[in-house]
Amino acid sequence: MEDVKIENADAVERPATGGGARRSSKAKGARARSAVSAPMNGAGAAPRRRARRRAAGAGGGGGSGRRLGLWLIGAKGDVATTVSVGIEALRLGLTDTTGIVTECHELAGTDLVPVEGIVLGGYDVRGGSPLDAARNVDAESGLFGAALLDAVAPGLEAFGARIKSGFIQRSGPAVEEIATAAIRKKVARPSRWVSGVKRDLARFARENALDAVVVVNVASTEPTDEPPACYASADALLAAIAKDDAGIHASVLYATGAIEAGCPYVNFTPSFGSSIPALAELAERRGVPHMGRDGKTGETLVKAALAPLFVARNLQVLSWTGQNILGNRDGRILEDPTAKRSKSIGKDQVLKSVLGDRLGTSRVGIDFVPSLGDWKTAWDLIHFQGFLGTKMTLQFTWQGADSALAAPLVIDLARLAERAARSGRSGLLTDLAVFFKNPDGVEDHALVHQLDLLLAFAEELRSEGAAVLEAGD
Repeated sequence: MEDVKIENADAVERPATGGGARRSSKAKGARARSAVSAPMNGAGAAPRRRARRRAAGAGGGGGSGRRLGLWLIGAKGDVATTVSVGIEALRLGLTDTTGIVTECHELAGTDLVPVEGIVLGGYDVRGGSPLDAARNVDAESGLFGAALLDAVAPGLEAFGARIKSGFIQRSGPAVEEIATAAIRKKVARPSRWVSGVKRDLARFARENALDAVVVVNVASTEPTDEPPACYASADALLAAIAKDDAGIHASVLYATGAIEAGCPYVNFTPSFGSSIPALAELAERRGVPHMGRDGKTGETLVKAALAPLFVARNLQVLSWTGQNILGNRDGRILEDPTAKRSKSIGKDQVLKSVLGDRLGTSRVGIDFVPSLGDWKTAWDLIHFQGFLGTKMTLQFTWQGADSALAAPLVIDLARLAERAARSGRSGLLTDLAVFFKNPDGVEDHALVHQLDLLLAFAEELRSEGAAVLEAGD
């Protein structure tokens, strides 16, 4: 498998002498709207391009014949469970591709791996199986139905055999509570854990005849309190891992293992993951694409579409208040005040970015209501002022099945990250900003501008594919 570059899975690299500064290129065309964000929000420039790209399809042919491994961190959670049920349902012809952005005609001709070519594996810290998890989601929220679960059961059982035990270092008390006793008793061994991630990804690729592996973090939200000093540079982080520093978050250790293994990494959560300067630098050094942070699926998606309206009409937003209630595991984890703070920051960022000084006050509330299961309700009230000081209001209510909104985006991101790696891209994939609440390396949160980035990326991929075909002729 040429895209997974594992040289020594048993070793964590020691700091390199001389630093290893990142290289970047200036944004151009549609990327001119994107800007480098502040440190700790994915420090790094718009995605650089290697001096010489591999030809599209190099290392295994075009996307249609490839097998892609999707390694999910949080593999028994609601989102991962819905991904697994959805992929099996698509494979069996029991559902259609509604909700999967990469199946839109605007992204046709980009040479993506077909959904049927995706093989699932991953980590989790809970007991039970993916089929147990799917039955629980269905019992709480009615997403699947008994007939569908019976049909996909063999595929979920095969997925369960490819799930390994994870670790919970600095994941917060709410995550520790749902972990098995054996996981909770693990002594901090970051160096072994990172080496283990590299080994597991290599074995996953080998045993399943995969052409590439993409790692996506869909685990429960970690507290993102003050980051350790070692997050500032790749060398400092690698040195801390080699010393088995117990202060490093689990999401950072998973991301380090993925990047060291040469696997594209996506952070679909508000946790640190690869969204720290150290891993932005390491990803550039290793030539690995990555992106995050926190999937944009519901209320924030509406905000990103709606906020530019007030700018276009020169209206002053006096206050924007949003209240979210949800009952799934995500809601339970967000009962922890530190995890809730991590989530709220990302949800509020879009308004500050789009409205600027047109925004008065904003507030985001998140409450856990167990009876709702996977169904999330967001109610927003916007109090705004127009001509002659006239004050008016706009309200909206968003009710959606959280995991059914998130799962197709995970599939999209895996396919796009694999395609980016295959075309020779590395570093931050800012073209994928439209999928995230707080996209690393992008300050423009207007949905239409972020969509322009994705469409421009798709056009680049089509042009590269056409050039390869022409060269072959």
